[in-house]
Amino acid sequence: MNSRTFINILLLLVLLSFIGLYVNSKNTTTEVKRLTSLSLNEITSIRIPHGDKADIVLQKQTLANGEARWNMLEPYSIKAHSFRVNTLLSLSQLPIDESFDSTTLNLQHYALDKPRARIIFNSTEIAFGKTNPLNNKRYLKSENRLVLINDETYPLVSAQAASLVDLMLLHDKNISTLTLADLKIEKTPNAHWKSSSKEIPDNALTADQIQSLLENWRGAQAFAVHKYMPRKKLGTIKITIGDAVINFELSDDDPWLILARRDLGIEYHLDSSQKQKLFGPFNSTPEPSAPSQAESSGASDA
Repeated sequence: MNSRTFINILLLLVLLSFIGLYVNSKNTTTEVKRLTSLSLNEITSIRIPHGDKADIVLQKQTLANGEARWNMLEPYSIKAHSFRVNTLLSLSQLPIDESFDSTTLNLQHYALDKPRARIIFNSTEIAFGKTNPLNNKRYLKSENRLVLINDETYPLVSAQAASLVDLMLLHDKNISTLTLADLKIEKTPNAHWKSSSKEIPDNALTADQIQSLLENWRGAQAFAVHKYMPRKKLGTIKITIGDAVINFELSDDDPWLILARRDLGIEYHLDSSQKQKLFGPFNSTPEPSAPSQAESSGASDA
């Protein structure tokens, strides 16, 4: 073997080794460090301590179709706001570039000796400290690690419990009776619908009007949910779904519509434009049709 051949073989081996290193580097997965070691699938409970107020407790429920649904257990027993719960869950998966051992630090310097807020995923706690005035990032502590990150969840964690309630008025759509101030709609044993009022005992509404009203209630959604506040009661709405009876108090209709659930301690705030969709008035008498051309001419001749 001459020297030229030997050098060519050596160069080829070097090239192949570089190619091998490049391929291996491409196949190597860089591990992303996250704020917690939890995966989203394993988180089944969320607790937000609120000091002297009742803690917010959220629980994951797996439905019959396999989908996950989050319910609030405390302080209200009701379905939770899916988007906002997912926002909270995203905090547990927040990627971090750098962290510090919190056991070696004076937590008072970061307002973490008495955290501004706390949230607990299963048994893993995340504590919120103060923000750094130089970059507006917040100090957080999780699993004995201190991090400084851009955090968008603090307002939600520190908000009132009602802000985590789902905005839909009804979570089960199988209405069997709907009773308004002067109108009652109910499903008959043969699965037909009938309506009645004081003025019109039978068939107060047409079939189309009944279905439209039911769909309006099934899809009714508030723009905000707040803690219940005693107000002057303007009316009561009674809805039967299965064996359950739901009572809403109409407590305001200007400048917005307020429907309260006193039994749960919450009230739904809706746009005032929803009032006619949910309460009427309904045109139960068909509008007269326009006279035909022949009828018009006959009237003129007379």
